[in-house]
Amino acid sequence: MKRAQKQRLLSIARALRLLPLLDALRFLQSRRESASHNRQFLKDHGDFDPPPLWWMHDMYRHTSYSLYWRTGQDTAAALTEIIDRHIAAEQPRIADWGCGLARVLRHLPLRYQRTGFDYNPNAIHWGKGHIKGVRFHTNALAPPLSADEASFDALYALSVFTHLSAEAHTAWIKEIHRVLAPGGIFLGAFHMTPPTGQLLPGEQEQFDAGTLVVRGAVKEGSRTYTAYHPERYLRETLFREFELIEGPIPFFGQTLFVVRKPH
Repeated sequence: MKRAQKQRLLSIARALRLLPLLDALRFLQSRRESASHNRQFLKDHGDFDPPPLWWMHDMYRHTSYSLYWRTGQDTAAALTEIIDRHIAAEQPRIADWGCGLARVLRHLPLRYQRTGFDYNPNAIHWGKGHIKGVRFHTNALAPPLSADEASFDALYALSVFTHLSAEAHTAWIKEIHRVLAPGGIFLGAFHMTPPTGQLLPGEQEQFDAGTLVVRGAVKEGSRTYTAYHPERYLRETLFREFELIEGPIPFFGQTLFVVRKPH
């Protein structure tokens, strides 16, 4: 099926509130397809404590233990390289906002003081019981975070703004500014280069004009609630109180920006 046709059908399903049902069916298919590989992964990695499959699907669009592990390692390594390039502290205070099932957070260096935030209480409950050396906190869909002003040297959010409304963008970037220390950095991954046909004609016009594109009609914060970010919007609106220090950088299927809170 061509991408544009698929997006039109998904738009109809979104309007009819059918996306949750379709997502549940995709989960059942994914679980069935990954079952044998997951059994082998558990056999080969006896010390691996697996996350719940439904929440893996809900957060990462797959139910593969090996993919969860490998992509977490690779992403953590890439983030560590950037953080160490810009933060000189021996034990930097690092926050993962939207940590999910600690896919990335669990692989960060142990010398980091690690904190994970997520609005899904099931993910936070699982993290507290299964990931050592990390402080976990639940947050609401709207700020604040459970953190004092200037609590962190770096905070990253991977595909978090991609599931929020325009109003939430404004509120959360202010909160990130609050909890970062002066000179601290924010690393954010965004949907900036949607493939041809991904956006409907009206959405494409908005995007080309530098306007944030948001697809709602589902629960905000869920994976199927989607925002697309033109570079102009990020530079001129979202990051106007920050200093851009790196980006845009291709980053595991999205685009990463690194910005600094002024001293």
